[in-house]
Parts: sequence; structure tokens; C-alpha cells
Amino acid sequence: MSFLAFILIFASAVTHVLWNLIAKKDHMSMGFYACLCTFGALAWCHVQFWTPVEIWKLPVTFWLCMAGVVASEFLYCCGLTLTYRKLDMVTAYPLVRAFPILLTALITSLTGLGTHLSWQACTGFAVVFAGVLLIPLAKLSDFSLRQYCRTSTLLVLMAAGGTTGYTVLDSLAQQILRENAGPEIVSTVISMSYYSTRSITLASCMWCATLCFRSGREVIRQIWRDRNWHVIVAGICGSSTYVLVLVAMNFVTNVAYVQTFRQLGLPVGMLGGVLILKEKSAPVKWVGVALILSGLAFSVQ
Repeated sequence: MSFLAFILIFASAVTHVLWNLIAKKDHMSMGFYACLCTFGALAWCHVQFWTPVEIWKLPVTFWLCMAGVVASEFLYCCGLTLTYRKLDMVTAYPLVRAFPILLTALITSLTGLGTHLSWQACTGFAVVFAGVLLIPLAKLSDFSLRQYCRTSTLLVLMAAGGTTGYTVLDSLAQQILRENAGPEIVSTVISMSYYSTRSITLASCMWCATLCFRSGREVIRQIWRDRNWHVIVAGICGSSTYVLVLVAMNFVTNVAYVQTFRQLGLPVGMLGGVLILKEKSAPVKWVGVALILSGLAFSVQ
């Protein structure tokens, strides 16, 4: 993994925390996410006017990947919405961001995507997982397998599954795009072209789903009545976050490393929950964060 990829992922982790803080504070919902995706699409639609990539000439496999990405985003949105209703930011954010490490590594290993993960990487992932198990606890003595067999944990896994799905499929879609775009087009342009197409497709599907439900339409009306500018900031931060992630995918040998290092935002997310949302954070949670960071460091040695 190159140093450039590290810088890109770290920057994306910080902006990712910001839009999640806004989503939690403004009560995340399908309508809110649809607006967020719309402003993200508007911020990057200009790419369609100057990109040399001929999007509409791409093979069917690309659009199948895109359909899978949209389905995964819906799963992520539903999981995240319900998780933020059940858990506070200090607990929910680390779990939603950390579980995809294991899931992405498992999928890439089973399907042979990217280079083979070393034993050090697998050990680092195990340490990260141990840290994740500590995050929901108020104190160490609360540890119990029943603690992780609750509805809230299933919701976390739903969001994590969505994240894993669109991460792997985005990597595959970019590979297809790269193979069909020609060697003269630089990887950054390919990533921006892909995200522009992705964001327009996703926003359109999100609006179709949102307008089908009365609750979704009411959320949209509420955002309009309140002139809620938070959704604009969240949309720009969210879109910028993922563009950085897509660009970083061009500089790693396995997308599991991108997913792993996105967890650099965990300490920032914990601090944001405590300092901005005024949530409580037990010492055992910080021990969990320390284990996660140690696992991240060991996985790339």
C-alpha cells in the first residue's frame, strides 16, 4: 500500500466522520440520505461534460456491478438509519465502520480478488475484531455473547454488509472501467468519472424509493421548510469522502486494505461523539479503539 493511498484514505476518514455526525444529529433517514446523495451528485455531475470516458459504451457487466452497488447502498442506508436510532454515535460508528474489515477480507479471500492477504494482515484483522467487540461495552465485566446477539447488532451487520458490498463492487466496476477506457486515461479521471455516474444513478434510485413512502415525502418537505443546509454539507463531505476512497483503490493491491485503513476515522468518530454530541464514553471503549489501531498497524507491516 503506497503512502499516497494512506494520505487519501486518512483524509476520507476525517470527512466521513463529519457527515456521519451531521446524519446522527439530524436524525438519519431515507429522505435525508436521498437529499445527501443528490447534493453529492450535483457536486460531481460536471465530470460528465468533460470526461473522455464513454460511459454508455461500457459492457453489461459494468451495469450489473452498478446495480449491485445501488442495492448495497440501500442496505447500508437502512442499516445505518435503524442503527442510529438504537445506538449512540460512540458505539454505532465504530461498529459500522469496523465490521466491513473482516467481511471485505473474507470476500476477497474467497473470490481471489486482489493479492493474497498475508498472515500478518489476517492477524491484524483479528486484533481489530477483538477491539470491535469491546466498543459496545460500558465496562469490561459486561462482556457476554448475549451482548452481541441483540437486534442492534443485526442492524450494525446490515449496514456493514452494505458497506462491504458496495466497496467490493466499486472496485470491480472501476477495474472494468479501466479496462475499457484505454491506457491513456489516468486513474484519477477514471475514478471521478465512475463516481459521477455512480452518484447520479444512486441519487435517482434513492428519490424513487423515498417518494414511494409518505414518511419519506414528509422528511423531504421538512428539510425544505427548515432550509436545512446541513444536508448540503453532508452531501459534499460524503461525496468527497468516497471520491478519495475510489482514487485510493488504484494504489493498493487488495481492496481489503482500503477498507481497513478507513478505520483511521474511528478515533475521530469517538472524539466527535463525545465532544460534539456530548455522548458518554467508557474507558473500555478507548481500549477497544487502541486494539483497533494496533491491528491496523500490524496488518500492513
